[in-house]
Amino acid sequence: MRRDSGLRRYSRLTRIHAASAAAFVYPLGPLVAAGGDVSPALLIAVSALGVLGHTYGCTVNDLADLESDRRNPARQSSILVSGGISIHGARIALVVQLALAVMLTIYAAAVGESGWHFTIGMTALFASVTASNIYQKRRVAHPLVMDLLFGVNMGGPAVLCCAMTSSSDLTPAWLVAVAFGIHMVLLNVVAGNLKDLEHDRAVGDDTTALRLGVRLTDSGRVIPTPSYLLLLCVLLLGSVASLFGLVLTAPSPGGHRAVASAVLLALQGMAGHTLWTLVRQARAVDPNGRERYLGLNFFSLMVACFLWAPVATAVVAVLTAVWLVLTRGLVTLPTREQEKIA
Repeated sequence: MRRDSGLRRYSRLTRIHAASAAAFVYPLGPLVAAGGDVSPALLIAVSALGVLGHTYGCTVNDLADLESDRRNPARQSSILVSGGISIHGARIALVVQLALAVMLTIYAAAVGESGWHFTIGMTALFASVTASNIYQKRRVAHPLVMDLLFGVNMGGPAVLCCAMTSSSDLTPAWLVAVAFGIHMVLLNVVAGNLKDLEHDRAVGDDTTALRLGVRLTDSGRVIPTPSYLLLLCVLLLGSVASLFGLVLTAPSPGGHRAVASAVLLALQGMAGHTLWTLVRQARAVDPNGRERYLGLNFFSLMVACFLWAPVATAVVAVLTAVWLVLTRGLVTLPTREQEKIA
């Protein structure tokens, strides 16, 4: 057994490689609202909380979906299904992550501008993340409501973390929260729902795509319904509106806003086109949920935020990309482990 096998296994459980892409909104909200003028110590603290929020949610989700995943042929390499980590080990990891989140929240609250608001907000956020990941497919509410709750959990920290600063105008942070939240709802109802569609149908799970009557052909191409197409259109329009709201309200010269608007229009046009090729059956669903529109939406948000805090936004974007590259190897199975699973 390789010496780094324990680290690799827990990295796969927590999906640590994707943590920066999920957590960058934590520092981005206050940075945009304050024009980049935020204490580095607070930025590090809330960024770490964002990473923990992501890894905690992934761990809860894997534990909650374990029985369903055991019946899914595509999930047999899952670290819990394959036995790489025991249920007891996963629960310990969950407690450790939660304890670290509590300590970081206390620290940030102690040095921030409005600590009690932040403490209450983070407590509510982690409670909501827990409920969302446990009950997402369990028919406790319409699945679209659960997807919207997921979007709130992902975008909300952009505003919540502004409690750590003295920013009085939270309009840009709210726009960041709405844009990123919509992008995460799109992540769920497209990439998340479609890659597991037939398995979810077979085991009786409840998702937005299933509830709206979406089906797949034998070759993995989408057979959409009018209601599903309408939902995608509404989400895309909401994404465009919030992003352009960020650009048009930015304290930048008109020429800069015009250039940013043109870039946004191109990026969102390409994002819409990737979804169009999917729903018109020009290509199959990606079995791993790696849809191109996700990256395009990320770049779109960075472009819109750049006008508010150019240097800070560039740093956040670069660090997010570097994190993805440097940590991807942690979730890649070694050759011997792949052979065992096969």
